[in-house]
Amino acid sequence: MQLAFIGSNDLGGLELDAAFAANHGFAGLEFNWWGNFKDVTEEHIRAMREVLDRHGVGCCSLGIWGWNHTSLDAAERATAHEMLGRAIDFGEILGAYCLITGGGQIEGGLEANAAEFKQVFPPFLDRMAQAGMRSSFYAVHGQSFFTTLAAYEAVWDTLPQVGIKYDPANWDHAGQDYLEVVRRHGDKVSHVHIKEHLNIGDEIASQPAAGMGDIAFGKVMAFLYEHNYQGYLCFEPHGALWGREPLRQKMLLLTKKHLDQFLLT
Repeated sequence: MQLAFIGSNDLGGLELDAAFAANHGFAGLEFNWWGNFKDVTEEHIRAMREVLDRHGVGCCSLGIWGWNHTSLDAAERATAHEMLGRAIDFGEILGAYCLITGGGQIEGGLEANAAEFKQVFPPFLDRMAQAGMRSSFYAVHGQSFFTTLAAYEAVWDTLPQVGIKYDPANWDHAGQDYLEVVRRHGDKVSHVHIKEHLNIGDEIASQPAAGMGDIAFGKVMAFLYEHNYQGYLCFEPHGALWGREPLRQKMLLLTKKHLDQFLLT
């Protein structure tokens, strides 16, 4: 397992993040876009790759969020597919280990969504593999029908290469057993987000460094080891306080200190 964190998409911020990563033992950075991905240029991606190479830091993943790849609206689907194709091309330029996106979402329940996914995604999964990237589909939000383990299980009979982008805090916030996800299907996890939730009642009161909240990262790591997970553990600074300075870098270092006890060096 290697450590990474979500980095800045702008070149100035990326320069700082890449230097920080290199100085503190992080192997990679992750980059994510929502609707603004349509404005990203190949020139910008190549400039990002130059920054990474200069600091000796890899790209653990590229993610595009919120695009509905299975939409039954022809124009919406075409735009989403254009974005997904560009993401695969850009991920290859960055040397990304995996590509993160949603599974799409239509009306009709799990059976209809799984069937549409199986129709739409095979050529894109082939392109990801040819570009040297694993697929990683996020759960429980953002135009993705992957809201339960059953949704993933419904596509694996046909597309076993479909990977889970596993964020235990997101599963927990959705009211589901995040440990059951990785206990049963840790072999399908292709990317891990490390984000903490400190809950008071039904409220997320804080999102501090790992080990300061309610997520049992030691138990998560136990199941990752049992399934021989060998990908990235990507730290996600999140929230109004810990997601920005002056606490962002503290979150990264404190999270690393907590996770280091579970890593073989």
